[in-house]
Amino acid sequence: MRHRSSRHATVAALLLAGGMALPAAAQTDLYRYVDPRIGTGNDDQGDTIPGPARPAGSIHPSPETLTGSNAGYDKDAPISGFAQLHTQGSGGRTTYGTFLVSPQTGDPVFEEAQHLSPKAEEVLAADAYAVTLTRYGIRAEVTPAPTAALYRFTYPAGAPATMVFDITRKIRGELASAGADVTLDPATGRIHGRVRARSYWNPAEVDIWFVAQLDRKPTRWGLRVGKEDRPGATSATAPADTQLAGWWQFDATPDTPVLMKLAVSFTSAERAAELLAEDIAGWDFEAVRAGARADWNRELARATIDGVGDADKRRFYTALYHSAIQPRDRSRDQSVADRATPHWDDYYTLWDTYHTSFPLMSLLRPSVYRDNVASIVRTFARYGAAHTAFIAGRNYHVGQGGDDVDNVLGEALIRGVPGIDWQQAAPVALHNAYEGRRPRYLIDGWFAVGDRSPEPDNQRAKSGSSTPALALNDFYASRLAAAIGKADEAKALLARSDNWRKVWNPDATSDGFSGFILPRYADGRFQAIDPKLGWDGKKYDNVGFYEGTAWVYSYTLLHDVPGMVAAMGGRERFVARLRHALDANLIDITNEPSFATPWLFSDVGRPDLASYWANQIFQRFTPDAYPGDEDNGAMSSHYVFNRLGLFPKLTTDLYYLHAPHQPQGVITGEEGRRFVITARNWRPGRIYIASATLNGKPLTTPFLHQAEITAGGQLVLTLSDKPTRWGQ
Repeated sequence: MRHRSSRHATVAALLLAGGMALPAAAQTDLYRYVDPRIGTGNDDQGDTIPGPARPAGSIHPSPETLTGSNAGYDKDAPISGFAQLHTQGSGGRTTYGTFLVSPQTGDPVFEEAQHLSPKAEEVLAADAYAVTLTRYGIRAEVTPAPTAALYRFTYPAGAPATMVFDITRKIRGELASAGADVTLDPATGRIHGRVRARSYWNPAEVDIWFVAQLDRKPTRWGLRVGKEDRPGATSATAPADTQLAGWWQFDATPDTPVLMKLAVSFTSAERAAELLAEDIAGWDFEAVRAGARADWNRELARATIDGVGDADKRRFYTALYHSAIQPRDRSRDQSVADRATPHWDDYYTLWDTYHTSFPLMSLLRPSVYRDNVASIVRTFARYGAAHTAFIAGRNYHVGQGGDDVDNVLGEALIRGVPGIDWQQAAPVALHNAYEGRRPRYLIDGWFAVGDRSPEPDNQRAKSGSSTPALALNDFYASRLAAAIGKADEAKALLARSDNWRKVWNPDATSDGFSGFILPRYADGRFQAIDPKLGWDGKKYDNVGFYEGTAWVYSYTLLHDVPGMVAAMGGRERFVARLRHALDANLIDITNEPSFATPWLFSDVGRPDLASYWANQIFQRFTPDAYPGDEDNGAMSSHYVFNRLGLFPKLTTDLYYLHAPHQPQGVITGEEGRRFVITARNWRPGRIYIASATLNGKPLTTPFLHQAEITAGGQLVLTLSDKPTRWGQ
């Protein structure tokens, strides 16, 4: 990592070598800082996607390997082709890797392990991807539109130019089909197909269509159904668990690259064709790429940093890029009657993203937050429920915590996201509050060890983690009820949000501290476990926590911080206990349940300790990786906040303040108002705030209101390399 400062020169050279020239304005364009290599390892590094996309783009073309992360990519493995749909940081079971396009030479090869190619001259950027498949001597490039992608393949001379379409595979080459069909039209150079996808992260089966168009007519073509080759065939249907692929060959030379454009739809083949025509009318690769570049320059300008070098900007703008990939806007991929209502998709899951992604959205893209709420309302109206995971147009009640849709809605209300009809949105959370909560929680006030939950095929719902989560849901539902004039319901739900106390065992002890959230049986007994013991998905399945321990979940009572502090023995004892928890590594500070935990120091008058731990967390984000699964923007949004010197204080309209990591950061709202964060004496190692002014007036508390940021203005900080008493 000593050579990070020369990275952009290397990227520029590769772009030129690959036929993807940098524009003259590259010295000022923000897109040039994005490096999609960051986070492309397994879920302990980020599980991000190397291929390019538009902000919230429906399609996400990317290279495929047979080993690697859930994004379908291993930087050290040979490439099998390019799939059109991917998900970022999903964790667990794989999804997508759908509709593999494999450029080859010679006779078509359908078994994925048999047509792998080593690679060379790989170029990853926000606006395009390029690589040379050395086995075939093919240069492959792709650039995205919102719902379609344009490929450019430069074939070598002397061998037939071939392209294979695998209709039925998913990530890592697994067969994932409950039935499929495909049709080739050699006269027009068009192919379209459908798969009823199965074995995705969401267990629901879903139909997905694609349409691809060549810029020339094929000279030979055929199909593969199961193990049967059908040369010259133009249509076929395959039953479940049977491979279906199409292929064609065409005239191509190094001087006449093959262009192919492709669109994907979750509605119909007809809609895929319409989207293809709308998004990529012609064959101008550079024009589509320029559109992607312009979209990213606009998106990345919403939050900027200055006063640091290119290595820091590379890390920041790549995180900002990742924060805007998902959820995906599929509003145009709907029937004519449904296109007037926003339709956002691919939540993996709201349990992750309500902590940081949606608060960041509320500052940078409030219209997107508004449209996501409208989409949630639409899902509720259509299916009678809107669940924590909504993937490929289908609900999935995951049960990692509680009913986390309530949290997304409640945060939007509290933070004042404009343009939301709360008379329509609030009933979603109120339905969850009475119909979605687990039966024992509604009767006794806690989710018990051994209780069955409505989530299919998982064991994520746990007594010690789900009960506090459901209490938090009740808090948000209470605020939503009050917003639409249901005062009695609001009062009852607020009282019910106190249910975290039902799983608080004041007699539990660990490391000299007493009082912990502990799982509870239906008969009222607490589970007799060490507070340091938790479930990690592989062992201790009988422990009543999901991705955490009693130490972790005892700090998640964000809607009742005074009650939590009192239950732990008061302010001084709380500070001592939290310092011990962090020093002893008892808190997983880069996993969602503990995202906010270090900032709790500011709630009890120790913002110096919050700044110290914000810096400790910041160092966990390495130049090339995230400190865990990127989780669909949750981890990248965390980095953006941490870098700027802010962190959302959930259940309020506040943001915690800590020392930023550059001399200046700027947040520019959708209406153009700029909020400037200046650290006049910044330098590495000055991690504490000594004094602050907001719009020229002294600021003595370590918090900012949402409206103080969105109104625009200037926060000026003086920093120190030693702890101070500012904000205490």
